[in-house]
Amino acid sequence: MNLRLFSSTFTSLILSVSISAQTQIYDIISKKDTLGMVTVSKSNKENITYYHYNVDMTAKLLINVHMKYMIKATYVSGYLLSASVQNMVNGKPYHSNEINWQDTYYSITSKSKKQQKVLEKINYSGIRLFFDEPREIKKVFSEYTGQFGNIQKINANSYELTLHNGKKNKYHYHQNILEKATINNSLIHFDLILRK
Repeated sequence: MNLRLFSSTFTSLILSVSISAQTQIYDIISKKDTLGMVTVSKSNKENITYYHYNVDMTAKLLINVHMKYMIKATYVSGYLLSASVQNMVNGKPYHSNEINWQDTYYSITSKSKKQQKVLEKINYSGIRLFFDEPREIKKVFSEYTGQFGNIQKINANSYELTLHNGKKNKYHYHQNILEKATINNSLIHFDLILRK
């Protein structure tokens, strides 16, 4: 085997087993002001999918509030295996969750609440809204709250998510990717706009 053929074969083999990754950045906009950004990524390796979500924003309420928010989630064969949530406000821990599949249920551990159990296997959680248009999805699990919300199509490629507390968010897609979201479940209302 000559060197060129070997090199080509070796490169093809490496590429076929490497992780395919996708990253998107969103601006957080409220009343025409840019408050920060959201970076999301999705990577696949065989039947495992890794999601990562990172928010860095500053909002002016009575004082400046700097928020950092991170989610990591792992799916295996289309179902949530584990997720972690870390939320910091002005440099101090504010909220955290650890979600883990325990063979027959999910355990949700949070510093602020007693341990919860979710018996239903989760195939679609909030982090997937960025990468996978929820065409046939009726329920979305929130990694942050540990609760399910209901989602419905409102027109072509647009969906409305009703959260467990009754608040509603809207999501608009183009070619399966989230292009814009209107978020109403926070202290402030804002839009997430995909950078192009």
